[in-house]
Formats: sequence, C-alpha cells, structure tokens
Amino acid sequence: MAASCENFKLVYNVICNGKVPVSLYKSVDTDLSVFIAQIDGPLVNGFFCLATEAHDDDGLPHTLEHLVFLGSEAYPYKGVLDLLANRSLASGTNAWTDTDHTCYTITTAGSEGFLQLLPIYLDHILHPTLKESGYVTEVHHINGRGEDAGVVYCEMQARENTGESLVHLNMLRAMYEGKCGYKSETGGIMANLRNSTSHEKVVCDYHQQFYRPENLCLIITGAVQPEEVFEALKPVEEKLKKKGPRPPFERPWQSPVPPLEKSSEKVVVYPSDDEEYGLVTISWRGPMAKVHQFVIENSETCFGFNFLSVDSNKLSEVAAKLQELLKKICDGEEAIDMERISNLIHRRVLEALNDIEGGAHNTVAYMLIGQFLFGQSREDCHVRLNTIDSYQNMKTKTESFWRGMLQSFIQNKPSVVVIGQPSSSYMEQMGLEERERVEKQRDRLGDKGLQQCQTKLEESIAINEVEPEESILTSVSVPSTESIHFHSITSSSNLPTRPSAANPRFPLSRIPCIMQLDDFDTNFVEMNALYDTSSISLELRYYLPLLTEALVESPILRNGELIPHERVIAGLEKDTLYSCSGLGVPPGCFKCDYFPQFMVTVIKVEEGKYETGVQWLFDLLYNTQFTAERLKIIANRLIGNISTLKRKGFHIVRTILYNLLFIKDCNFNVASMLKQSTFLTRLLERLESEPDKVIAEINNVRNQLLLPGNARIHLSCDTKKLAAHGLPDTPWRTFWKGFDQCGEGNGIGVLESKMVDFVKPLDASGPKKVIVGVGDVESAYFLQAVPCISSYHHEDLPALMVLIQYLIQCEGPMWSQIRGLGLSYHYSVTIRPDLGMLYLLLAKATHVVDAYGVGQNIVQGYLSGENEFSEAELESARSSLIFEIIEEEKTVWDATHQSLLSYLRNVEHNHNKEMVKKVSSVKLQDLKDVGEKYLASLFDPSLTRCVVCVNPSKVQEVASDFQKLGVELTVLSSLEEDLLTQL
Repeated sequence: MAASCENFKLVYNVICNGKVPVSLYKSVDTDLSVFIAQIDGPLVNGFFCLATEAHDDDGLPHTLEHLVFLGSEAYPYKGVLDLLANRSLASGTNAWTDTDHTCYTITTAGSEGFLQLLPIYLDHILHPTLKESGYVTEVHHINGRGEDAGVVYCEMQARENTGESLVHLNMLRAMYEGKCGYKSETGGIMANLRNSTSHEKVVCDYHQQFYRPENLCLIITGAVQPEEVFEALKPVEEKLKKKGPRPPFERPWQSPVPPLEKSSEKVVVYPSDDEEYGLVTISWRGPMAKVHQFVIENSETCFGFNFLSVDSNKLSEVAAKLQELLKKICDGEEAIDMERISNLIHRRVLEALNDIEGGAHNTVAYMLIGQFLFGQSREDCHVRLNTIDSYQNMKTKTESFWRGMLQSFIQNKPSVVVIGQPSSSYMEQMGLEERERVEKQRDRLGDKGLQQCQTKLEESIAINEVEPEESILTSVSVPSTESIHFHSITSSSNLPTRPSAANPRFPLSRIPCIMQLDDFDTNFVEMNALYDTSSISLELRYYLPLLTEALVESPILRNGELIPHERVIAGLEKDTLYSCSGLGVPPGCFKCDYFPQFMVTVIKVEEGKYETGVQWLFDLLYNTQFTAERLKIIANRLIGNISTLKRKGFHIVRTILYNLLFIKDCNFNVASMLKQSTFLTRLLERLESEPDKVIAEINNVRNQLLLPGNARIHLSCDTKKLAAHGLPDTPWRTFWKGFDQCGEGNGIGVLESKMVDFVKPLDASGPKKVIVGVGDVESAYFLQAVPCISSYHHEDLPALMVLIQYLIQCEGPMWSQIRGLGLSYHYSVTIRPDLGMLYLLLAKATHVVDAYGVGQNIVQGYLSGENEFSEAELESARSSLIFEIIEEEKTVWDATHQSLLSYLRNVEHNHNKEMVKKVSSVKLQDLKDVGEKYLASLFDPSLTRCVVCVNPSKVQEVASDFQKLGVELTVLSSLEEDLLTQL
C-alpha cells in the first residue's frame, strides 16, 4: 500500500486482528480523512461518516440524511445518485443516522464502479441541493385528505410507539439528564416532524454546521488501490478549495455530560393487544473508556440488561431480583464461574476471527467509525482493531478483577430501571386520539387549506420528478464483470445422483452417510445435518420447533454417563463457535426460510476441535435425554418469544399468508407462531398431567426422523488443515458408526420445487384475502402472493428477475412513486421459484391502499405500453441485479451457504455465475414478453392471496378502501381466530 500521494499523506498503518491491513490518510488541503482496509473478495464498500449531534427531537440528522440523496450541485436531480449507482454494479445507496454520527454507504461489485461513483456521491454529501420540494415529499407533508405523510414520517411512525423504542428512549432520557445529545431521538418524533422540524433548520443550520470535510471520514473496504482512490477524489478536493475558506469548525460532542446523581424507576405504558408479556431494562453509567456492551460508546458510556417477554405479573420483580443477585456476587456470597468466564472469552476470540472471515467489511468499518469519532492516536486504533489481544489479556484476570468491575460500576451506583407495560386500553386510546387529531387538522385547514396542501404536494412532486437527461444517466459506464473475483470453493459429494471429482485429502466413499463437502481456506469447520421431516405424521410434527430447541439444551447420555443440561450448555459454549437447530435453511424456529421440510442442526467449531464437533453433533441428535422439567422451561420461553413476534407486522402477515397459501401438512404451518402458541399451551398442561406420554411422543418424533438413511451432512472446512491432523473421515466413522455407508434413498439435490406440492388450490375452501388489526402495529403491512415460475432452470427466470428489478430498483418506478411519495417506507416484489410464488410486500406503510394502487398502475402501465421501457434504466436494472447476485457470495461463508442451497435446488455450483451471464443478455423485448406472461397476475384478485395488518382503529377504513380497488378482504377479529390457531 502506497505511503502517500500529492494531496493525501499517510498518517499510520494498523493490522486488524492480525488479518486485515488498514491505513489512515489525511488530505493536506481539506483535512478529509480516508481509511482504506484491504479485504479480499468481490465487493468494495464505502462508509462515509460524519460526526453529528442533536439536542432536541426534531430529527435534523435524520431528515438531512434523507435529503442528501435528492440531488447535488453537479447532479441536481432527485434519484440520479441511485440510478448511477445501479449502473456501477451496485444496488442503490443507503445511510443510517445514529445518536452520534450519520453514515452513508455504497457497495459495488469490483472497484471500477465504486471509483467512478465516489466523487458523485461526495458531491451529494458535501454540496446537496436541499430543495424545499424535497423536504415536502421526503420528510413531512399533509395531503389533500388532511393526513400526514412523508418518507421520514412514515419510517418513524412504524417504530415510535413500539414497546422496545419507548423503553429505550425513556432509559436514555433518565440516564442523560440536562442538556445532552445522548437522550435525543435523532430520528425525529412524529409530533416534532409535524410542528417544529423545518426546511430552514435543515438547510441553513445543520448541513453547514456538520457537513464539512474535516468532519467527514471515508472508510473504504475491499480490493482497491489507494492511488486510485486519491485520483477519484481530486475533483472533490478541487471543488472544496474553490469554495473558499470555511467558518471555524467546532467539533461535536465536546460538552461535558451531566452526571447521573440518583437511581430512578419508571413504568412506560405502550400500546398492545397482548398484555401478557412486557419489557424491562436496567442500566448504569459505565467507564470513561471504549466499552461495547450496550447502547452507545462515548465519554460517558452506559451498559445494562434487557429482559424481553417478561410475564406482566412479574415486571416489577425483575430489577430487584437482578440487583439481589449482583449484590451477592459483589459481596462474595456468590462465586463467579471462572471456567465459564474463560470459555466466554475464548468464544469472543473465535467470534472475532469468524467476523473477519464472514463479515470483514462491516466488522472493520464499525471499528473504524468508532476510531474516527472517539480515537485520538494510532495506539487507540491499534487497541480498537485488535480485540483478540484485549480478549487474550482478559484471560489472565482473576476472579477479584471481575468482582472489582462489578463493585466499581454497579454496587451502590445509581441505576435506571424502565418497565415496559403493555396496555390494550392505551392502544384504543391512542387510536382514538389519532383519529381526533386528524379530524381537528382537517377542520383547522378547511377545504381551502386542504386544497393548498394538495397543491403544494403536487407541485413538489412535479419539481422532484424532473428527469435527468439521458446523457447524465449514461455518463458513467457499466463496468465489466469479468474481473470480479469470486471466492474459490472446491465441492465434492458422495451422492449417487450428483457425481463429482473426489477430494484426495478427504475421500467421501467411506463416510457412513450422505455428505456434501465444500473445501476452502478457513480456520473453522461448519457442519449442517439435514433430516427430511416429510414422513412424520402431522400430529407429531407440531413437536418439531420444541424438539429443535430442546436438542441443544437438554441432558446427554454419553458413554453411559448422564451429562446434565448445565454441563451440556457449558460444553457447547467451550467447544463451539455456535450451535443451533431449527427448520429450513438457514434453521429457524417459527420462521422456515428455504426448504422447510428439513430439520437442520448446525455446529461450527475452530479447526482444532473438528473431532470434538463431530462428536457433539452426533450426541445432540442421537443421545439427548428429554425431561419434563426442561421441556416446560423451553416451551414457556418459546411462548414468550411468540408474544414478541406477535407485535411485529411483517411476521404477522407472513405467518397468516402461509396459512392461506399452504396446506396444513406443510412445515410453514407446522412452525406457525400462531399454531405453535396453541400447541405449546396445551403441551404445558399435558406436561403436568401426563409427562411420560409427552416425552414418549417427542422421542418417537426423534426416532422416526433420525433414521440413518435420512441423514445428510453438508460440511464446510479446509481439508488441508484437517488432513494435517489425521484422516478427516475418521471422526465420522468413529462416532457415526452403525450407519449404512452412504445410505440409500433420495439425494439432497432432487428436492427442487417440492414445496409447490404443498400449495393449496385456488378453489380451496376458506378466505383468500384477510385483514387483521394489531395494536402494536401503527403503520400498515401488506403481503400478497400469486403462483409463478417454479423452477430455477426455467428459461424465463432471468428476464423476469430483470423486469422485477427494473420496477423496484432504487429510484426506479416503484421507488419514486411509492417510497418517494411517503406512501410506504418499504416495498418489494420477489420471485421464489422454490415455492412457485411471486410476492408483493408493502411494509411500514402510512397509506397502504394508495401504495397498492400506485403499484398496480405502474405494472399495468408498463404491460399496456402506456409507460415505455428505457434502455438506460434497463442497463441500471441489469447492473444492480448482477450486484445482488454477486452479493449473495460476498464472503467465503456466504459462498458455502449458497453451495448448500445449490445442492437442495439441484442446480450447479456455478449457478450464480451463470445467472450473471444470463441477466447480462436480457433485452427490452424480453421484459415485454415475460411481463404479460407472469406479472399481470400479480394484481389479479381471482389469482392472488393476501394479508393486511393495520392498527385496529383503521381496519374498517382500510378494508373499505381496498374494496374500491376490487380487493375484498375478510376481517379477522384477532390473531386468535380458529383459522389461524387451530391445529
């Protein structure tokens, strides 16, 4: 890496955790900071960070973040940045606002697109247009019906009154009293966005104060050369110099933080129609140091404990119980388990190494953001980037050190307790107050005022939607994909249906079960054991979520010795990086993603514990001993988890739609949180009255499922490292003896489209379209599905994927007219060949019916020819889709997970590479051909099934408005209806 160039001087070099070289450069002319971290792989990432501070709830950092994307001095058009990003082998841009900083991001496939976009992006950050028309649509406006909207408003409405958000904000309010930015809601509170946030505050004050080069740090991760970065920054530097001298810069976060003088406890009521479970958080001030435990890092850190899904009758007891336990530890009455401390530290070391292998871009960038905000020197950076050294140092600490930590920061120190109390009456009260507020707003504005609001909105939209000249859109070239470096993986298998070259270091012919092997450079070994559950009766299959959780938390019988569950959990903590079990790929409890018919158990270990990992995998699956006591504890915890999920709009619509789409015998419904709530509640009663029968049934499920011929293993490892310690197949022949060699039956790769067999016919009895009110949901969620392509080999799939990308890409038709107008914060159209379904999602929608209608008009406009396809936007769509395909293999571990899915889908391992080629060749005519064939049905009420989730106060209104669009919704009274919960 070059030491410096003409304008940028090297400040220092650091190696992150012994793996990633990092260099800091500083501009001589502008004081702009640039971190470059050299990370191998196909992607280059940019994190462009500014230190920002706010002392109110107007949300100025957040509103400015949104307005930056609406045009710059050199590119004064809304959306042009994202359209150019799409052409540069990216999928748009993104940003986030945190308490102490705002960060803008871009990820491209390869460095060519990144470098050509870099000066354009920085022109938007440093020299945005910040037009009032953009503020109106992007932040807040009142429409002609007297309703509040705007992208920022829409985003904040979705989370402001959730239990988690209210508890967290109230904790910060109590923790940081007086004038302190740490207690501000930097996203903006809805009342402030309506009444006090203004365009003038954003434009005249906030941008000028914080958006300046000496307060900007560019963090670039990937395979990119510093000289090329500095060359790309030349026009940025020149423009800044031409602007002349800047006012003196006052670095944010310099004011002293008021001390926390006394303890406090507060009950925060939040709207919910489920009053059974609440939330508790207990927090303290931390050390004036670099601590990463909880909430925020600053000169006055805070840390604490979050308790979720707490029985509402026991909410007031949690803090006292915790304080009692901590006091016993501080006083020496309760010993600290130093073996567990050692195991936890070692796991942190493994996690740090794993983060470098499996997520180096984000891992390094987050560290460097902290260094930019709070670091002072190379020494600070070295400590921050070398967490493994810090963990190794912790291993030398004695019990007195850890007890002293608790005594220093907890014992007799002020604490903040916030209790989140769910309330259905408050939910109803809020709904009534919101309706009354909107009515008063309409009355205050009157017909004339409402018309003025609508006119202002329409005029703002017209200004914002002025399209850039074609020459601007084509001013950046579409980079070639030929030079993009994919991760190298060598795959082999003993499947008779998928012949492959044998791996000489790890021959699979002697493995006693079906195995797929992915061989690559890594320090870890991951084992996925997959078992097809299709042969289990429906009645017994309801045990599967409980079974998968119990496998990793129950006693084990090993060599005649019964190992209690405490030692099992401690042993897994000591020997593995992680272990989990669930349904689908990746495994989940109430969420099965791909291939839900599989029960999947995963163990990941460091390379040196490979043999131990193989033994653990076998013991968890075959030697677990279920007990009534453990099953009760796990079942109660799962019911608590369900309570949390029932407050999440997206989880609700997905769960209900799967109920409408798939027959009862499908694992999507077996794992439904609503059906599992019924099953687990009944099971708890049976565990009291007939525990032996329950244990016999769950053992029966396990015995039927784990037949040797039903075992399929996907193993990811470095065979060279394993072979250095002996034959890699030996542990499998040692611990998995008794299995038929290679087994019989179906190969893992012949299951393509099997899920289509579980789809209900359209003429099946029962409702096809439903709406439900949930008190925890303030904005709306909508999910719709229609039958579509059901094979990954289908010749129309690439063209259909490009057509969808054309419509939904950043600043594409749906972006600009749905998200851009503040109708719905999130939207997507997704093709799932494994399910044979095409999905439309609207999430965090303030005006869900309008968003649906706009989406329908967009699709029908292109299908009818009223809207013409553009070659430039087609190029953007192809490029951004290519990026998304490549991003699926952004790390070597992502690549091996894609390899597993390739086996299951019965496609070749180079499927993604081949799809990139096919996508690159899609033409305009192809979009027209597949549009009528597949996309027309997405809005055909006779073919679709859909779910809408809104606040209970809006159910009738939304159902009535959808009816005007030809969508007849059946109103469900609650999530407890038999349709959803009956087994």
